[in-house]
Amino acid sequence: MEQYDVSFLLQGDRNLNVLTKYWHDPVFLISPYLKNFNDLFIPKDQEGIGKLAEKAFDNVGSFICGDGYQIQSPKVAIALCMVTKNDRIFMLGMNSEIFNNIAAGPRLKDMIQRFMSLIISTERDLMTDNIEIIHSQFEEIQKLNNQLVNIQRQLQKSNAQLNQLNSDLNNRLVKDELTGLVSRYQYREEIEMTIAKNPDRFGVFVFLDLDGFKKVNDTFGHRAGDNYLKEFGRRLKGLTFENFIAMRISGDEFGLYIHGYDHVGKEEYIQIWKRIEEQVLSKPLMIEYQELDVRCSGGMSVYGIHSENFFDLIEYADFAMYEAKNSTTELFKTFNRERYNQKKIPVSEGI
Repeated sequence: MEQYDVSFLLQGDRNLNVLTKYWHDPVFLISPYLKNFNDLFIPKDQEGIGKLAEKAFDNVGSFICGDGYQIQSPKVAIALCMVTKNDRIFMLGMNSEIFNNIAAGPRLKDMIQRFMSLIISTERDLMTDNIEIIHSQFEEIQKLNNQLVNIQRQLQKSNAQLNQLNSDLNNRLVKDELTGLVSRYQYREEIEMTIAKNPDRFGVFVFLDLDGFKKVNDTFGHRAGDNYLKEFGRRLKGLTFENFIAMRISGDEFGLYIHGYDHVGKEEYIQIWKRIEEQVLSKPLMIEYQELDVRCSGGMSVYGIHSENFFDLIEYADFAMYEAKNSTTELFKTFNRERYNQKKIPVSEGI
């Protein structure tokens, strides 16, 4: 798994809708558009998180913890601690290795429990003005454990260096199990290696979201839905761009990264989408002996213009895609920073 020090504190309602983001480290961990706690985690862990939350609501004021949940990106195992108050739930997350450290674990858990109890004991809800204080208090708790964790990491470092080349090779072999496309665990490395070959050229990231895929699942069943995704992935792999990476981001979300442009403007955007329409969307898919149209919404961002940061490119293309999905006239949109800054949800909101 990737080595990131992860922590966050969120507040939500009974349906796990996010009400307040108090903090999250690293900064790219949580999208400004995160609406529900579950969207932060991989699908197979979402049911368990729901049950943990139910237990917290059934035991108001009690400190409820669970471990071994995996967030979508970066690939990190997370321990969660929840406590409820007035139909609100507070979710504290951190690296499992920190939470389960043998030497400091019991003491750390006791301090976290006191920290969370202090949060819910106040006579009024937490306000945005207190966020920095809360964050600094939690950082002090983490510091007490970090020295032991750092010692463990030093002991593992030599072995990790010996295994790095093999690990890199294995990561390159990881494909999305269903579609055979580059998986979400691999596409960052693939894109970074592609950029490194021609770092002075521009690249276009295309975020694609299938329209109406839920209806396919509901009407024909999950096996038919899987076949639909497989065929869509096969068509993406068959695109005739000279230098591109096709990837499955999650569920019915896909991505393309096309690198090597000397210039990117309106004409290039149109040419990219026209090729997607002709080679991916123009012909229906045969599912359960029925022809189904293929439709998707797209958003584009440009390496070298909008950002040179991998995570920003995805977020910007995702933002543009949602603009297209909400449009009645356009199937794809390109990233617009002015609209992004206007609509961007602040990291922390008052209650």
